[in-house]
Amino acid sequence: MNKAVMTRGRSRREAALSKLAPIPYKRKSVQFVEKQTANSGHPLADGHENAQLRAYELASKARFDNIEAVLQKLKQGYGRSNFVDWANATLQAELGFKLPQTVLADACIGGLNLTKLYTQCVFEQFLAFSKEFFEQDPLKGQEIKATSKLIQQMGYHAIGVAPCADGRLAHFVSYILRLPYALVRRKAHAGAMFDVSESVRNWVFTEHLRFREGVPNSADEPTKFLKVASYHFSKSDPTHQGCAAHGSDDEKAAQAALNKLIEFKQAIEDRFGCGATVDIALIGVNTDDDSLRVHIPDECGQVDLASFVDTHQLYQQTLNVDAEQARREIVNSLWVRSRQGRRDQAANLRKVLAWFIERNMAQIDYVHQYESGCYSDIGHAERFIGIGSGFREVQLRNLTYYSFLETLEEGMDDVKVGIKIFKKLNVAKMLPIPVIVGFEYDGRVPGSKDRAAKKAQRVEQLVHKRFADLSQTGMLQTMCTLRDYTTNRPAFRLDGTT
Repeated sequence: MNKAVMTRGRSRREAALSKLAPIPYKRKSVQFVEKQTANSGHPLADGHENAQLRAYELASKARFDNIEAVLQKLKQGYGRSNFVDWANATLQAELGFKLPQTVLADACIGGLNLTKLYTQCVFEQFLAFSKEFFEQDPLKGQEIKATSKLIQQMGYHAIGVAPCADGRLAHFVSYILRLPYALVRRKAHAGAMFDVSESVRNWVFTEHLRFREGVPNSADEPTKFLKVASYHFSKSDPTHQGCAAHGSDDEKAAQAALNKLIEFKQAIEDRFGCGATVDIALIGVNTDDDSLRVHIPDECGQVDLASFVDTHQLYQQTLNVDAEQARREIVNSLWVRSRQGRRDQAANLRKVLAWFIERNMAQIDYVHQYESGCYSDIGHAERFIGIGSGFREVQLRNLTYYSFLETLEEGMDDVKVGIKIFKKLNVAKMLPIPVIVGFEYDGRVPGSKDRAAKKAQRVEQLVHKRFADLSQTGMLQTMCTLRDYTTNRPAFRLDGTT
């Protein structure tokens, strides 16, 4: 190729990639927009649904945020002759649970140990939170029949999502995309650096169910598996509040997530010769306001980092039109020109991406209405660390730093990022780091529960060993939980854990 042509091509590429650089905006200007539009809302937003989601978010986070204030009450009442009974009555009234009397009695030895009580309260609240989530289904995430049928009509039988472990993306499924959590397989990793081999194994399992049981549809139906990776960035503070795993470098985070997607698709094609049964999608999340960068696939389904739809801009452009016009604008924003003689292989992919964008309009509206267009906690504000294979109940922003792992050795980098975050959030305030080790098991399989229990305890022991400096001073405390993923029963504490 002519050297001058190559130089021009490289210049165009660099210019296109520069579009990835976030443009900071002032919260004042966002508040002005919110003031104008909050009453009417976006035509694709459901105000009643948003109100329900808001009520659930506030009530759920209050469970954890009220702990410190209640413990201060206990501190003031310490020394009473009936302290243990009085403390439990206070905990029941203020937080909705009681602690075992032995825990309270032990915490009173040599003075009231608020450090120990704090983590025990966090753990109790998680168990109560899990119970409510699975038994009451407040997000209607167990109702998947209609949505499953819809995505099959758009050409897909399963969706796997790989967000960053950052707590600001913990609500990616249920809030940002408004999808039923039970329909989507979510595995979070720091920097969205998911395990390709584990994802391939899950794909094999998904396709096996289609062949053997026709779930969710039969194997002869021409639907695909969709793998979504989600990186994140911050427009208001791009150099500090981006992805910690990638040094707040948005381009690096996007490229790393895309590389993982390509590796996943290639692995399936190399091993099974059927890469065409898998589509990949790359989505960036602006953690300031939950708007998205939806990267547009070309007619072959390939993703270009420089080609994306900014849903915040699209939200503004479609505020004053009706719902059908807004949908048309969304579809038009994803349009690509097919090169002559090429069949558009990504038509269904763009269709489902348009559907994602439509659902994201409601979430942007949510942030405009309830957060003045930009979250006040643009940085980390997680309440605890969750590691393991569970945590389906964690569907709220900044509630949990959650990292999927099967062994601590494989997930060590993710855990290190979480500990680093909580040294600033908790240890700096002389609060311990609560770590919940959660694993799921298959209740239909003999021995599955026992194997999950041993795995959880092994991971717990290694956490204390690896972070011995925190563990020995009481600034890192853990609880192991198990859950049967074949039911809607909540997580439960594994006996013998601390």
